[in-house]
Amino acid sequence: MNELYSVAVALVTAGLSVGTTLLWLRYLSRLHRQRMDQLLALRDQMHEDPLGTLLRDQHTLAQVGLRSLDWQGRWYGAPVAGSLGPAVRPAQVPGLGPGVLSQFFQYDDMSLTLRVGLKGLRGERLLFAMQAAEVLFAMLQGALAARQLALAAAVNQRARVSVFLQHDMRNLAQWVQLVAEDFGAADTDELLMLRARRLRKNAALAADRAKRMAQALLNPAWQPSARVQLTALDLSAQILQAGHLHQVAIDIEGTATLQWDGVALTSVLDNLLGNVSCLSRERLLSARCRVVIREAEQTIQVHFETPQLPLEVPLEKLFEPWSNSRALHKGLGMYQARQQTEQAGGQLYAEHLGSGIRVVLCVPCQKS
Repeated sequence: MNELYSVAVALVTAGLSVGTTLLWLRYLSRLHRQRMDQLLALRDQMHEDPLGTLLRDQHTLAQVGLRSLDWQGRWYGAPVAGSLGPAVRPAQVPGLGPGVLSQFFQYDDMSLTLRVGLKGLRGERLLFAMQAAEVLFAMLQGALAARQLALAAAVNQRARVSVFLQHDMRNLAQWVQLVAEDFGAADTDELLMLRARRLRKNAALAADRAKRMAQALLNPAWQPSARVQLTALDLSAQILQAGHLHQVAIDIEGTATLQWDGVALTSVLDNLLGNVSCLSRERLLSARCRVVIREAEQTIQVHFETPQLPLEVPLEKLFEPWSNSRALHKGLGMYQARQQTEQAGGQLYAEHLGSGIRVVLCVPCQKS
């Protein structure tokens, strides 16, 4: 009887011990999960500022068992180092030692070694802390990878933007060169005054183009004519102003006023008349373009005719990206002009005319 009683007491004691252990483990599991949630909540902050997050949230890291951290390496070319908590004991084996976990991160402009000290922990707490350290490594790896991908995406977008803006920059630089040559060749006060008046008249146009290019270069999400903004445009006035800016004499026939994308029209005029200006001076010819504006039922057609100015480019290659003539080695910019014209609902094409070409701009006829 006594033996049965002893066995029963032993079984009850063992059951209570197992139950207590299970309850304790359940409590530790819930506590660890709550603290891991707090650690995971730092993910967005770590994407913004990886090293700053480690410094700001030391309390959260300590709660999940990461008693001490230290890191060193290079951050976009600058040396970085830091530590939290007691000094981390050097690992006996590279990457892993008693109470120490280590991880090395390497990207193009970043290299970082992070060591986490788990000193003084045992049993299930040590396992939880090791899991937390692995999660921290994964979060930091993801944050650094995201920064690298964002940089690559930004560089790619900048490259795409530069395809559309390189000729705008060339045309603006060409205008600056024309102004410099004008003032350099003015040897009398009368000529200087004439050049100053022309500069004042063109300065607003040049400033508008420079402002538009600066905004596009500073905005990674820029899209050429992604959203067409209709503007009331006096075609003859716009063409004459652009001709004055590029110092191209315009012989114009006809006029029209319509609602269309002013940025697309600027791209067409600047690239087309900029080429006429540059190529004419390369051949020591007078920079001149005949423009005919014709109004049809559904469209307005603008013919830009330069029959005496061959581009030395086959007609089928005129609108290719990076198309060049022998005289003009900086690209024609007609690909960009055509792309923006089509995105604004228009058409741009060319045809032979004499020894030169006729470029035709077709614009939807929406009168203001």
